[in-house]
Amino acid sequence: MDAILTMKPDPEDRWRPVPMIITRAADMHQCRGMRMGYAPLLALMEPALAAGHKRLGVIGIPCQVYALRALEREYGLERLFVIGTPCSDNTTTENFHTFLSLVTSKPDQVSYLEFRADYHLEMRFDDGRTQEIPFLKLPLSKLPPDFFPLTCRSCVDYTNALSDVTVGYMGGEGEQWLIVRNERGEELLSLLGDEISTSVVGSRGKRKAHVAGFLKNVKRSSGGLPLRSMPDFVRPIVAWLMPRIGPRGQEFARARVEMKAVESIVHLRHALPGKVKNMIPKHVWKLAGDYGLKRREGE
Repeated sequence: MDAILTMKPDPEDRWRPVPMIITRAADMHQCRGMRMGYAPLLALMEPALAAGHKRLGVIGIPCQVYALRALEREYGLERLFVIGTPCSDNTTTENFHTFLSLVTSKPDQVSYLEFRADYHLEMRFDDGRTQEIPFLKLPLSKLPPDFFPLTCRSCVDYTNALSDVTVGYMGGEGEQWLIVRNERGEELLSLLGDEISTSVVGSRGKRKAHVAGFLKNVKRSSGGLPLRSMPDFVRPIVAWLMPRIGPRGQEFARARVEMKAVESIVHLRHALPGKVKNMIPKHVWKLAGDYGLKRREGE
């Protein structure tokens, strides 16, 4: 590849994404880690082409990759490699700072954050400290209803289906999770040689009850009702149980895909019912049907 289009942190705010054209492998290290916020990644395509780059790599989330694929033929590239990450929801960088202030007393010192597949939020701090918070203890009920935009709450591609290879935690149990979708993805993976070791993805636990409970809360929140909160004395018990008996591996991935499916239908029906017919694909109705969500007349 001549260049890679990806994100780096803003010099003034480590959590704000800034689109960047990388032309040296040594510069990729500055792009490590999660960013939260909106940034026009594909606006870099024209400058990259103008600079003579014809063999590009793009690292993006599903909505960016969808736009890239729609425009791909117009760019006249020699090669295009697309590395995708799973994406559940995005929000403004300002909203993300609000979230950080709710989960730690020192939000400005958080250097790393990840929502892990073991039902814990991991944070690392500038002084070397680490903190893990069970998902059930996160103050999600304190977030405003519009914390995540409708575009994210109605997204039907959590797995980044149009990428050549998807890399993330979604179906892993501590390790990264890979979906290699085509020959270009195989080509990228083969370049790592013995730097990577792979194994079969595991699958444990049952997802149905968790997705059904999620659906009930989504219906309440979409109607303006407060989320049902678990009694405080029960939270530590359930937080201990979830990594042990909750869905893990492939079952965790299936749970997240189904949660996004039911969430998309419920939120679109409430906010933009006229869009349901064109924005909910057939496979999403199939997934949601197991939880009682069926097409209505006109959908």
